[in-house]
Amino acid sequence: MLTKEEIKNGICYMCTSSCPSVIHVHNGVATKIQRSEKVSAAYCPRFDAQLDFVYHPDRLRYPLKRTGKRGSGSFKRISWDEALDTLADNLQKAKREYGAESVAFWVAYTKEPRPYFHRLTHAFGSPNYCTESSSCATSAMLATYLTYGTHHVPNQSPANCSIVWGTSVLNSKPAEWPNYLEASKKGQRLIVVDPRVTKIATMADIHLQLRPGTDGALALGLMNVIINENLYDKEFINSWTVGFEGLKKLVQTYSPEYVEKVTWVPADKIRKAARLFATVKPAQIVTTANSTTHHANGLQNHRAIILLPAITGNIKVPEIDVTRNPVINDITLHERVENMPPGVGSQRFPIWTKQIREMQSNALADQIDTGNPYPIKALFSAGLDIQFFPNSLRMVESLKKLDFIAVTEYFQTPATKMADVVLPIASWLERPILQTHSGYIKLIEPAIEPLGESRSEWKIYSELAKRMGFGDLFWDGDFEKCVNHMLEPSGITYEYLRQHPEGIQLKPEEQHSGRKGFPTPSGKIEIASSSLKEHGIEPLPEYNEPPESPLSRPDLAESYPLVLTSGARVLAYTHSQFRNVGRLRRLMPDPLADINPIDARLRGIHQGDAVVISSLRGSVKMKANVTDSILPGVVSTPHHWPDKANINLLIDDKNLDPISGFPAFKSQLCQVKRYEE
Repeated sequence: MLTKEEIKNGICYMCTSSCPSVIHVHNGVATKIQRSEKVSAAYCPRFDAQLDFVYHPDRLRYPLKRTGKRGSGSFKRISWDEALDTLADNLQKAKREYGAESVAFWVAYTKEPRPYFHRLTHAFGSPNYCTESSSCATSAMLATYLTYGTHHVPNQSPANCSIVWGTSVLNSKPAEWPNYLEASKKGQRLIVVDPRVTKIATMADIHLQLRPGTDGALALGLMNVIINENLYDKEFINSWTVGFEGLKKLVQTYSPEYVEKVTWVPADKIRKAARLFATVKPAQIVTTANSTTHHANGLQNHRAIILLPAITGNIKVPEIDVTRNPVINDITLHERVENMPPGVGSQRFPIWTKQIREMQSNALADQIDTGNPYPIKALFSAGLDIQFFPNSLRMVESLKKLDFIAVTEYFQTPATKMADVVLPIASWLERPILQTHSGYIKLIEPAIEPLGESRSEWKIYSELAKRMGFGDLFWDGDFEKCVNHMLEPSGITYEYLRQHPEGIQLKPEEQHSGRKGFPTPSGKIEIASSSLKEHGIEPLPEYNEPPESPLSRPDLAESYPLVLTSGARVLAYTHSQFRNVGRLRRLMPDPLADINPIDARLRGIHQGDAVVISSLRGSVKMKANVTDSILPGVVSTPHHWPDKANINLLIDDKNLDPISGFPAFKSQLCQVKRYEE
């Protein structure tokens, strides 16, 4: 038998870093995946586990239809025709009887197929498109938008001083780790804010170990020192900000001594950090967003943090009124739903739904349960993750009330067990991918054929569109025509990208006005946000104590004396994914609850003991990791662990951030006890 060896370009989707890869294919089977020369040398075990994932024996390979009760996990194999017909019939039934808005479309961690799923939602006529961004990085983007008019802080670079706020870097963004090592070698001053002693915290000039959820108070405390010691940039503030006088008055309450009582960070460290950041220029703030916004007060916390570069003049003033011709066409169809009833969560979180243009999924359970302002009857989800939701069991009970659920997935999960139809999807080695990021455009063709009868998400959505009468909006399933439509502004084509597998770097043509400013209503950095004021919300970045904390609920703290923070990134897993991959599971075989030796001794807990973590919502079981790398009084746990170790079972789903709708994944009260048989 003749052997055929092929080398193909690929991409790793084990996380959103999207590292390019080189795939070795032998007789149609991928045998090895190597890092491209463009990839950082930083070690990431997930990259090396791609083939374990793709060829996992438990991969879903055929469409399934539920045969038992919802949640039983009992299914039978069906054909694609039956699966898609069943899906189309049930979505259209809900539309006929209750309106298109009664169907919610929810896409999970997967990023690349989102434009097609978004288009499907709007083509169907539903305003209820949403993503895991309902509880991910988008709150920080919203905070930045309300302050700077953009989704990214325009820091000056390269920086001589950085505050790394709430990110371990090595675990959360391993590809960027070498950049931090290089900056350290060049003498960059470093301040780290984190309740944990992370690898990057050991490199810091100053480590501020704060009580989770008090980030806003700490930021205001740093501003208190900077303002009262006249270390702020008066000229920049006068020229480019609005609301500084209100901020100046606000921070007077937040003396370092007062902030020490709130945050547990020593007052002398607050002063040293403030002086260092204000005097070593240029300086920047680096956050991963989730650590600062996964709180009931998170959006205003984040606004306070990102104002530190502004008051010290460490901001690059952009040109205003710059007209940028798009590199690719946006294929969403917002115009088709403009006159529809507003999306889920619009009444409670109007700023979120207006600015992000997605429904807020943390309001979904309430709307299913109450039918207010209209009923939700069906759900189609790409990778539905029930473990994602706060108070997860409540969401399970709400989903049981739906008439129909369909889910696309790679494996059986707690969510697929709730579905009526499960559709198997092709992996990133098995589907065509159009990669578009920061003007970099690349076409990645399948390295291997889809396993079993799994299909690309594009094919699933376009076939579904045909059955529901709008196949023309999906170019009748022709992916090349879709790509050509998206690429039309760039002047390149699908075929051109095929001939240039290395990809193309494009920059949009720009027309410059020459006028400086910020794309906010005032044209300046809005320390006092006009958008928040219009909605009757405090426009300054005020600090509010978390609803569950030792200060706000001393009565509750008697029974639940520890502060729970969850979701610290680990290299082995991406959220709920990959615990079924052997080589990754061996890196972290059990869910470990980090607890300080002081708190462990008080409870008779030793390393490796089984422990029960409880809150007002319930309890979960984990193993104790007794370590002084976590602040006393705080317990840090992994997130999205399945079954009885899912920490989100304990998370409050009622007291959400009033602006973003985000839950307090990282700041609420709990108790930890040894598990007794």
